[in-house]
Amino acid sequence: MFSVRTNPSILRVALQMVALLGASAIAGAVAFHIHPRPPELYLLQEAPDAGEVTMAQVLALEKTTGVLWIDARVRQQYDLEHIPGALLLNPQEFDAMAFDYMDTFQTNAKPIVIYCDAQKCAASKTIMERMEQTGLAMDNEIHVLRGGWNAWKSSQSNQP
Repeated sequence: MFSVRTNPSILRVALQMVALLGASAIAGAVAFHIHPRPPELYLLQEAPDAGEVTMAQVLALEKTTGVLWIDARVRQQYDLEHIPGALLLNPQEFDAMAFDYMDTFQTNAKPIVIYCDAQKCAASKTIMERMEQTGLAMDNEIHVLRGGWNAWKSSQSNQP
């Protein structure tokens, strides 16, 4: 039979490799969390869900046809800052505000892009569904911006 001897120096090297890999992983995680501008997780390349568009797709639409922006965030966030020209239409105030925008939606020929404040924000999808159910979208394309407000802000900071 074979007798396997464990060489102490090989075992020591293997343990050192595991320790270095662990220390590297911990250092990377700490740097990600304390960095003043960590990369946004929505920048990961996942396929958009049905009805979602990426910021690159929206920028292409803006160059060709323009877009009508709908902000689905709460009023306080909208009042602090929003995409120029965006209309506020959130789930909390949908019934009261939809009527005010009726003329705008009837004369609009641009694709509609809805955004909220997170990568997977349900408010944008809720507004998209309500607009489709009530007929507010008319015959316009209607999309949800993947990455929401943060995606738009990042696209603005990356422009010259």
